[in-house]
Parts: sequence; C-alpha cells; structure tokens
Amino acid sequence: MKINVFVSNLAKYNDGELTGKWTTLPVDDVNKDILDKIDLGGDSKHGYHDEWFISDYEAPFKISEYTDLYQLNELAEALEDYDTIEDVYYALDDREATGCEDVYDFDDDFFDTMFLSKQEVARAVFFGDIHNWLDPYIFLNGYGNCESMTEYDFQNMLKDHADEIIDEFKMENI
Repeated sequence: MKINVFVSNLAKYNDGELTGKWTTLPVDDVNKDILDKIDLGGDSKHGYHDEWFISDYEAPFKISEYTDLYQLNELAEALEDYDTIEDVYYALDDREATGCEDVYDFDDDFFDTMFLSKQEVARAVFFGDIHNWLDPYIFLNGYGNCESMTEYDFQNMLKDHADEIIDEFKMENI
C-alpha cells in the first residue's frame, strides 16, 4: 500500500515559509532519509520530534499532522504486502471490530455455508433486502437476514471505515 507524506520544517513554517519533502514510506531510517533532508538544524538527540510536522499526505486513511512519523513508518512497513485497503480488510482476523459488515461473495457457497436448511435460506431472503440478484456481495444484517451489496457500496464501506480497518490492523500486527 502506498503511503506518501510531506514532512515540513516547523520553524520555517512559523516564519511563513512552507518547506519540506515528499517521501514514500517506509524508509530505512526516518532521521537520515527524511528529517536530515528538511534542514531541521539539529539531530535526533536534540529532538526532531518538536521541529517537524506532516503537512500533507496521500494514503487511503487519515494521517494527522501530529502523527508519529516513526510509528507511521513502522505501519507502512507492515502494510508493504498489501496493495489496497480491501486487501488489509480481508487479512484481518476480527473484521467486525472495524464497523464494516462481514461481507461474502454472493454465490451458492455462501448459502451452503451459512444456513442449515432451505427454509432458513428462504426466511433470511424473504425478510432481508436483496437489491439485485446480480450484486457481487452479500451479508447477514443484525437480524440474520440477507442483504446484497454492490461493488460500489462495498468500496464505499471500506473507504468510510478505512481508519478503523487500519486501527484493527495495527492492533493485530504491530
């Protein structure tokens, strides 16, 4: 997963000049590869921590200007094997913790796995909300009834819960 950050020099920003450097994470050494290159006028012993901030970013989740760059670099390293937030979502052990529905492919395997009888399937479909029988995804709502989901809805769900997906990923992997 691609994470780009624009790290800026806080002192120069306070003097009215926005300077900084775009960097793709992860890097080998945050101090050497990022902070030394934005002219902070100090070293790691004297506290890079107070002299820089993240003024912009490109990532599928929110990054604050106060996000710890060292922890963000560690997260980026852990996310290197994932291309999209969808890949991260499917890798989670506890998807329900993200606030997302536990979504499945809308196919015969879903019905064979989730229900013991045809009567259960009929009840769940009748009381559920199947928007279109050609929708690619299906899930069980809070009442145990089937609801279908389009690809667009699925991607929006992931986008809307990206921060929670990343938080759960951090809890499970870092």
